[in-house]
Amino acid sequence: MYEPTWKFPTTALEAAEILREAAGAATPIAGGTDLTVRLRKGEERPAVLIDLAGIEEFGGVELTPDPDAVGQMTIGALVTHGALAADDLVHEHVPLLADACATVGSPQIRSRGTIGGNVANASPAADAAVALLALDAAVRVVSADDCEGDRGGLPLEGFFTGPGETVLRDDELVGAISFDGPAKSARSVYLKAGQRNALAIAIVSVAALYEPEAGLVRVALGSVAPTPVRAGDAEGLFEAEWPAGDCEAVIDAVAVLAARRTSCIDDVRASGKYRRILVEALTRSALRQLCLTQDEDR
Repeated sequence: MYEPTWKFPTTALEAAEILREAAGAATPIAGGTDLTVRLRKGEERPAVLIDLAGIEEFGGVELTPDPDAVGQMTIGALVTHGALAADDLVHEHVPLLADACATVGSPQIRSRGTIGGNVANASPAADAAVALLALDAAVRVVSADDCEGDRGGLPLEGFFTGPGETVLRDDELVGAISFDGPAKSARSVYLKAGQRNALAIAIVSVAALYEPEAGLVRVALGSVAPTPVRAGDAEGLFEAEWPAGDCEAVIDAVAVLAARRTSCIDDVRASGKYRRILVEALTRSALRQLCLTQDEDR
């Protein structure tokens, strides 16, 4: 019978030291919404489970004021999807993240699953991770040798290396997520296609953020590659063509290019071909929703 040793650290440093001493035999656990399933299936059998619930510094949502911008938002790794979906500060400044977190699983899962776990789990279909990519988020990584977070500014784009895989070393864990708040004029939307309206893993998801004053758009995609991805080429095309181009034509071209950014597979939820069609359709829908109502009179 599988009986791991449980550890209950109360500081980030203590948790990091346990990880280092375990030399790859320990796994952090927070909400446990994904890890518990893998444990029950026997897919993972760590000798040590590190319960992070008692680490107060991994909690909370903070906004650092900036007189010239919205400021930088920092979200502790233990903040749950449910808390983010309901947080007034998040709703006011980054509704994109609130909307994405509101689509995660069920109310029970949202009340347990954490933003740090969503990122560390590295699912290609992770809802919050896709929204965070569109926000240019960075990951604060802590370890016993670097507990102050000097390695903490790791861009989320590049953090994921494959399904369930990240650049995290065995002695590191996610402490927080941070990003600069979008411009106050920014508009955003999170669109998700699944087999049902709740408790559904995304067949395709699209997070889009539009800043009209800067003339830029960010588009992140989920469930279309081994990791969540940014559609950088599509973003570049938008920025090059939007100020002077025909609105509908530019949006159509950007949507087509976003679909080309994918490397979709066939699986039990959908075929790769259907996913590519969805990427194009959802990207087009998102950009029409964000851009045309704002710029239709120009």
